[in-house]
Amino acid sequence: MNLADHPEPVLRLPQGVTSNFVDVDGIRTHYVLAGSGDPVVLVHGAGPGASAWSGWREAIPELAKHFRVIAIDTLGFGFTDKPTNIVYSDQACVLHLANFINALCLDKVSLIGNSRGAYMAAKYMLDFPHKVRKLLMVSSGSVAVAMGLERSASQMGGQNILDAYDGTPEAMRRWMEVIVTDHSKITDELIAQRVAFAAMPGHDHARKSQTEYRRSLKSNPNERQLFDMRHRLPMVTIPMHMVWGAKDAFAPPEFAAKLQAMLPNCTFEMLEQSGHQAQNDESDRFNEIAIRFLKTAA
Repeated sequence: MNLADHPEPVLRLPQGVTSNFVDVDGIRTHYVLAGSGDPVVLVHGAGPGASAWSGWREAIPELAKHFRVIAIDTLGFGFTDKPTNIVYSDQACVLHLANFINALCLDKVSLIGNSRGAYMAAKYMLDFPHKVRKLLMVSSGSVAVAMGLERSASQMGGQNILDAYDGTPEAMRRWMEVIVTDHSKITDELIAQRVAFAAMPGHDHARKSQTEYRRSLKSNPNERQLFDMRHRLPMVTIPMHMVWGAKDAFAPPEFAAKLQAMLPNCTFEMLEQSGHQAQNDESDRFNEIAIRFLKTAA
C-alpha cells in the first residue's frame, strides 16, 4: 500500500465541537470535545480506520447539549499515536484510557462504549469503580466473549469481511455495510476519512498486534484472566445499560439475550432497525436513550 495515495485525514467538525490533543504518559492522544456539564467519555470500536468522530458523529452534538462530551481516539487509532514497540492488548488500551481520564483531571465520569470500546469502558469500570458514575454499552461482541460466549461458524460472516480488509475504499465500504444497516449513512467522505486513518503509519501494526493478542487469549492464562469478566461484571452495582442492534451482522443479537441472563444488574434495550453501530443507525432513538439513562438518578 502506498501511503502517498492516502492523504492526511480531515475532520470536518460542526460548530462547538473541537479537535484536541493531550500527552498521556508520552502517547500523544487525540480527542473530540463538545458541550459542558458532567463529563461523558465516548469510546469507539476497533475496525480499520476507526476514530472518535467517525464512531460518534451522530451522538456528540446531541449529547453535548446536556453534558461535557469527550470522545477519545483510542490507542493506535485516529490521530492518537501508534507506537510499534508495544503489544496492543485490551488491558494496555484500558490503561491508556485510564491515564487519559487522569490526564484530563476528570474526577468521575460516565462512559459510553461501542463494540470493543464497550469492553474497554466496562473493564475500566471494573478496575476503577470509584471513577465511574454510569456505563452505557452498545453491541459488544468483546463483552460477550469476556463473559464466555463465542460466535458459531455461521456467525463469522462479518468477521471474515473485517479480516479481508485490504486498504481499498471498496473493502472499507464492504466493512462499513456490515456494521451500519442504514447505508445512506455511509458517505463517500466517511469512507475516505476511514481509509486515510487506516493508512496512517503504525495503524496496521496496531490492528495486527490486536489480532495476534486476541488469538493468544486461548493459550495464555495470564492474559485471559486480565481479559475475563465472568466473575466481576455480574457483581457491579454501578448503573449499567446495554443497547443492541437487532440487525447486527457482526456481534450477533443473540448475545444480548444471553448476556441479559448473566448480568442481573444491567438493563437491556434492542433497537430493531439498527446494526452494530446503533448510535449511527437510529441516532435519534439512541441519543434519546443515552440522555435519559445518563440523566436518571442512580
